[in-house]
Amino acid sequence: MSNDTYAIDGLTPNTVATPTSVEGLSEALATSARDGLAVSPAGGRTRTAIGMPPARYDVALDTTGLDNIVAHNAGDLTATVQAGVTIATLQAKLQEHGQFLAMDTPLPDRATIGGVLAVGASGPLRWQGWGVTTKSGGHVVKNVSGYDMSRLHIGALGTLGVIAEVSLKLTPLPTGQATITASFRSAADAFSAGMAIFHGRTSPLALTWFSPVAAQKLGRTRKGSHHLAVRLAGRPRTLARMVDDVTASCNEFGPVDTGRVDGAEHEALWRGVADFGWDEATRPAASLRLSLPPAAAGEVLASLESAAATRGLMPAIIAHLAAGTVLVNLFSLDDSGLAAGKLDGVVADTRKLARQRRGTAVLEQAPVEAKRRLGVWDGGGEATAIMRRLKAQYDPGNVLNPGRYLDGI
Repeated sequence: MSNDTYAIDGLTPNTVATPTSVEGLSEALATSARDGLAVSPAGGRTRTAIGMPPARYDVALDTTGLDNIVAHNAGDLTATVQAGVTIATLQAKLQEHGQFLAMDTPLPDRATIGGVLAVGASGPLRWQGWGVTTKSGGHVVKNVSGYDMSRLHIGALGTLGVIAEVSLKLTPLPTGQATITASFRSAADAFSAGMAIFHGRTSPLALTWFSPVAAQKLGRTRKGSHHLAVRLAGRPRTLARMVDDVTASCNEFGPVDTGRVDGAEHEALWRGVADFGWDEATRPAASLRLSLPPAAAGEVLASLESAAATRGLMPAIIAHLAAGTVLVNLFSLDDSGLAAGKLDGVVADTRKLARQRRGTAVLEQAPVEAKRRLGVWDGGGEATAIMRRLKAQYDPGNVLNPGRYLDGI
């Protein structure tokens, strides 16, 4: 595979290391550290757009050769896997035992466990919860000595260490699944219906709001303009009750249209939602990810659409309501592309909206010059100082992904 395949923001490594064991990975890191080379871990390379451009980039450390499922204890609903295992491979193996991992990351045929954890965003199923620990003396789901250290690697983009092996908590595979869709005249009505479901007696697998542009790109154009999709699972009688409860909750807010989606169409809908913004069909010119308290997400949806549209950008917004995650994908309306004034204004407004609600806004995808100008993260406050101390302790030679993380760490 060409070194160009491992390019990050236009930078290409001089060398690609492809270890097939944890020992080989360790040796490659040790050699790079000794020689003063900067290393960037690489998995399926599905979301290398996230993060600042590297300050230095000498070696791509490809972890896809670490692709073993080390242990699967079906009775305890746990598995230990190497970091290079793809999400699709793991899910197929677990499905044989009636289990699955509550993670529906984009592009699962390529995305690896290690890469997903390093990026720290796992899709619509995120709010169902899943536990991950660094191996610490045995196959465990959680323990006091290892849990905090493992959490440091989630979302750290491989700046503190390279994830080699993880233990995961699994979920029984549902007997049946269905999706209820509803369309509303306003963002507020769709959000209110979603929060009524969130606070009700039904526990959906996923609860997602999407804007008119997002709906169009997902092929979900129906009456109404703002849409809600509720993913349900359970045994037949339980599933039927959930369908009735969710439909009733939606009807309280005057939907223009409601419906039920099953089978292949159900799977295609949620695959499209998870992949949105990262596959070739829906890749935007720029994108932001907001993390907010769930109740606050609805307060920003209309404002986010307006902030982009008034500057000549077309926003496709998807919000995973139960997690408080809002994904803003920006498309250019004409050939002028992302002029600095357009994007800068949208980013500034988005970050202001997030800060006002004690949330954060990360610029996930953007041209390199925009990343340098605006920064990927909206300041880290005290977290920046803490991260610098951790970086100095665990990577004093600044070998791992230098410059990629918060404030150029």
